[in-house]
Amino acid sequence: MDRRSVMRGMATAGAGVAAGALVAGGGPAYAAGAGGDPYVVNVMSHNADPTGATPSDAAFRAAAAELLGAANWQKNPISGTILKKVLLIPPGNYLLTQPDSLLPNVDGRGGGGVVDGITITGYGKRTSRIVYAPTANDTTLWTNYRRYKNIRISGLTFTSNNPTSSFCYSFAEDGGYGAQDTWYTDVEWRGDWKRGIGLDGPPDSDDDSVPQSDLNSEMGFDHCQIGGTYSEGFLVMGMNTAATQQDQFLNYWFRDCKVEFKSGVFVKNVRGGSMNFIGGSYILTDTTKPGTFFQLTGDASSRADSVLRLYVEGVRFELRSRDHKVIDSRWTRGNITFVSCDDTAQHFLPFASTAVPHAYDFTAGGNSGPMVRYVDCALMGSHQVRTGSTPTTSGKVLYDGCRFIDMNKSTGADGFLRWTGTAAPRHEIRDCLAGSTYTADVKHPA
Repeated sequence: MDRRSVMRGMATAGAGVAAGALVAGGGPAYAAGAGGDPYVVNVMSHNADPTGATPSDAAFRAAAAELLGAANWQKNPISGTILKKVLLIPPGNYLLTQPDSLLPNVDGRGGGGVVDGITITGYGKRTSRIVYAPTANDTTLWTNYRRYKNIRISGLTFTSNNPTSSFCYSFAEDGGYGAQDTWYTDVEWRGDWKRGIGLDGPPDSDDDSVPQSDLNSEMGFDHCQIGGTYSEGFLVMGMNTAATQQDQFLNYWFRDCKVEFKSGVFVKNVRGGSMNFIGGSYILTDTTKPGTFFQLTGDASSRADSVLRLYVEGVRFELRSRDHKVIDSRWTRGNITFVSCDDTAQHFLPFASTAVPHAYDFTAGGNSGPMVRYVDCALMGSHQVRTGSTPTTSGKVLYDGCRFIDMNKSTGADGFLRWTGTAAPRHEIRDCLAGSTYTADVKHPA
């Protein structure tokens, strides 16, 4: 949508409010005036309340129904049915109290059909705000049940005041019912949530006629802000641990995001993966509660190697408690890489030297782990690898050109890299500083 379209939508919304018309109940009608962009559905046209004094569920659902109405569908040679219009949310504070008020929860395999090309746009985070205050627990603001593809959501702030609530549940399967290609730009999440976005699919079956989990893939976050709390995780990849095909949930990008949340988990990776985090500031703010940025579980032993991949570059981490972690990994193989990252912002505080911000378990899969690499990083506290009594069969921890800011030794019980068992993990340290002095290069086994 171009600038003129946005301005026409704003002017139209303003005209409706200025008119001050009354609805049947005697209150003001927050309706857009006549005219406007024919390719825009404005929630104000359906009497949404931008003051937040009254719920706008009915208005948002009516706007979504108009957006998804058959009259607005058009055939596309690439992907079938696409939409002619976009959903516009003007400046304001909109109160939603019912689940699935942002988009209808309709099964794409049923009568609703798959819809390609969903655009929901506000006028910028903090400017266009949606407060989710459900009257029931354990509900979701919007559900993508194998229906919506190529989704663009931008310029909005979402706030939850119910810690059992979730922002989005996305269920995908094969046969053209994947929930592929979702991009969030200039979006903010605030408040207390159970989950931000949960990715799921059907369980596996030996019957080829039974749908398989597939294609909850290609999801991006650009200049977004993640605040609040997440008891289960902001992004949970693979909610059904028995479904091996959830490894087809892959390719996730976070670019220049501001991740400043209070407590909980940022990314919980149970299945799928291939994740990239480039730039940005990541801070855990609640010093009284635990928090983890990357929780990589070992729940599913049959995972594919191609998705066991985490790449983090140019991120500044700020940990404000000994209970805060950058990463807690139980991966048995794969690749984990940190390049030019810094987690030393709070290293001057008393807890820093005893903190373990990076932890790896090399015992989860028979004395094996991923290839872990740190390049040109500044690192606080110490790192820990859980090991047993036998040598590492695969996996390694490597530090290249890094600074261990709180330690004067590179390894050992009082050094930077530590391990729990009698057998040391395979590791290598080269051209690194321990404190302010270069430490001797180490390679094990030699």
